[in-house]
Amino acid sequence: MPGSQSGGFPLVKLGGCRLHNPGESDAGRHLSAKIITLLELVAAAERGISVRQVARDTGYDRSAVSRLLTQLRDLGVLRLDNDTGLYVIGSRLATLGEQLHSRNLMWTVAEPVLREVVDEVDETCYLIAREGDFVRFGERIDCHRPIRYLIEAGTTSPLHVGAAGRAVLLGMTSNEVADYVARVDFTPFTRTTVSGRDELEEQIHADRLRGFTVSDGERVEGGRGIAAPVFGADGRCVGSVLLTWPSSRFRDDRIAEHGRLAMTAAREISRRLGYTADRRGRVAPAQTG
Repeated sequence: MPGSQSGGFPLVKLGGCRLHNPGESDAGRHLSAKIITLLELVAAAERGISVRQVARDTGYDRSAVSRLLTQLRDLGVLRLDNDTGLYVIGSRLATLGEQLHSRNLMWTVAEPVLREVVDEVDETCYLIAREGDFVRFGERIDCHRPIRYLIEAGTTSPLHVGAAGRAVLLGMTSNEVADYVARVDFTPFTRTTVSGRDELEEQIHADRLRGFTVSDGERVEGGRGIAAPVFGADGRCVGSVLLTWPSSRFRDDRIAEHGRLAMTAAREISRRLGYTADRRGRVAPAQTG
C-alpha cells in the first residue's frame, strides 16, 4: 500500500485512518514512545513538571520537549499552569483516566453478581458499558452450554438496537431520550431492528412498563437478549446487564422471570457503585413478582 509523508515519517491510509507503517520507518514508533514517556512524567509529578525537568529526566532535546508539550497542551491532553509555568494533566487525559478507572471498577463490582446470575440460569451474561450514543460489549461470564450466543468484546452498538442499548435508554431521562431519538440514524441491522421514531418510542414505553428490555434478533439474527440498566453514584445510567440466548433456547414463558433476574443483578451492581436515587429523583426499578 503506498505511503505518504507526514511529520517526517511514513504513513499509510487504511479505512479512512492514517497509520504508521513500521516496515518503512521507526520514526513514528519513536515519537509515540516519547509522547508516552512525557505523559508518564507529567502524571507522576504531583504539582506539575517543567520543560527543563522533562528534558533533564529523559535526555531529550529541550526544544523538542517544548514543542511536544505545547502540542499536547493545545489538544487539551495537558494544561500549562500560568502561575507556576509547570505542565499538569489536562481535561482530556483526566477524562480518559476516569473512564478507565470507572470501567475497571464496574467489572470488579459486577463480576461476582454476574457469576451468580450465570450459576442460576446457565446462560451467558455481559456487563455493558455506555459510550455516548452507543454501548460497548465488555467482559462476560460464559455459560457451560456447548451452544452459546457470544458477542466479541469491544463490539459497539447504537442505543436503540438490541436489549443492551435499549436498557440504557430505559435508564435515561425523558429529555435525554427525546434528544437521542431526534438525532438517531435508523439504518437497520436486521429485519427486526427498530426502523423508525414511532416504533422506538413504543418500544421505550413498553420497556418502562416492565422495567427491563427484551430483544429478538435486532442486532444479530438468531440471538435473544434481556437487559436492565446500571446506574453510577451520580445517578447517570452507565451501562446495563445483558443476558443472552440462542433463539432456539429462548423461552417466552420465562421472560418475566429472567427480566426480574436481570433487574435484580443490575440494581445490586448499581448499589455497589454507590447509586441510591439520582438528583432528579429517579430510582432503579423495583423488583416485582
